[in-house]
Amino acid sequence: MKPSPEEIRAWLRAVPDPEIPHVSVVDMGMIGAIREENGKVRVDLIPTFAGCPAIKLLQEQIRSTLAQHGVEAAVEVQYERPWRPEAVTEAGWAGLRRAGFALPKKLTADPAELLANVACPRCSSEEVSLMSPFGPTACRALFYCHACQEAFELFKPPL
Repeated sequence: MKPSPEEIRAWLRAVPDPEIPHVSVVDMGMIGAIREENGKVRVDLIPTFAGCPAIKLLQEQIRSTLAQHGVEAAVEVQYERPWRPEAVTEAGWAGLRRAGFALPKKLTADPAELLANVACPRCSSEEVSLMSPFGPTACRALFYCHACQEAFELFKPPL
C-alpha cells in the first residue's frame, strides 16, 4: 500500500531545517505538494529563499528519510510558488522561539513595518536597535537589546 501524503509529511517532520534544527522542513512550510508520478513519490520543496545554499542537502535528506520507509522519491525544488511565512506551523513558530529567534509581530512585505516593533526573545523588552537588516542568512535580521544587552536575530520573511 502506498503511503498517504499525510504519512509522508509525518515522516518528513524528522528532517530538520539545516540552519534551525529546532524546526522541521514540514513545520517551516517548506514541503509543498506530495503526489505519485510514474511509481515514485514526488515531493515539492519550497525553499525559504531562492539562493538557499542548503537546497541540495535538503533534497538528499528528504530522499534519504523517505527511503528509510521504503519510498523512492523525487524532490523537486519549486520556485513558481514562493515560500511564505504563513506556511510556518504553530510548531514551527514555537521551534523558532525555542531557538532564540524573535518573530515578526506582523507578517508584512513592507521592510520598515516588519522591522519595527520587535521585542527581545530573551527579556521581551522592546528597547531594541536594528544592527543589520541581514544576518548570517537573508532570512534573518540582527538586533541589539538595550535592556539585557544581548544581540539576537529576527526571523523574517523574504523582503
